Amino acid sequence: MRFAGMGGQGIIFAGIVLAKAITLYDRHEGKPLNAVQTQSYGPAARGESSKCDVVISDEPSFYPFVEKPDFFVVMSQPAFQRYVEETSPTTIVILEEDAVEDRPDLTYYEVPALRKANELGSKSAANMVMLGALVAISGFVARDAVAKAIAEASPLGVAELNEKAYREGIAIGSEQLSQG
Repeated sequence: MRFAGMGGQGIIFAGIVLAKAITLYDRHEGKPLNAVQTQSYGPAARGESSKCDVVISDEPSFYPFVEKPDFFVVMSQPAFQRYVEETSPTTIVILEEDAVEDRPDLTYYEVPALRKANELGSKSAANMVMLGALVAISGFVARDAVAKAIAEASPLGVAELNEKAYREGIAIGSEQLSQG
């Protein structure tokens, strides 16, 4: 997985929540999966491109980098331009509908995460909408495992908002899948 966007959009937080959900709360054939999360961002934390990669495996992994992601979640045009060339023909792209202008020559889903987060009262929850859409579209992690990780990892006072945004993202992603 690769999450990409601009600093301040919660890209890294979304990846941390996903990795935590997979390693602590989800079970694959009765045992937890392994996940490694890495991150990078520009010299200014806010406003520069940032990315967060999550590698998921049945076995321990000693290589924490994503070369060609299976899923690419992107929340800004600059991040799209910077990282889209690192995708493969089978990469599934989940893009923020209003913030990403280009459309890839790949399978992709458009998610109105910023609009939905604004409806919920905070644009900062858009990352959780995107995470919910990813979980619904990919189907690789238990939805409740991610909800538990959100509750645990969210800063005081925003856990409820983050979980609502996540559930909205699941609904959007599920609808996208049903439309084919």
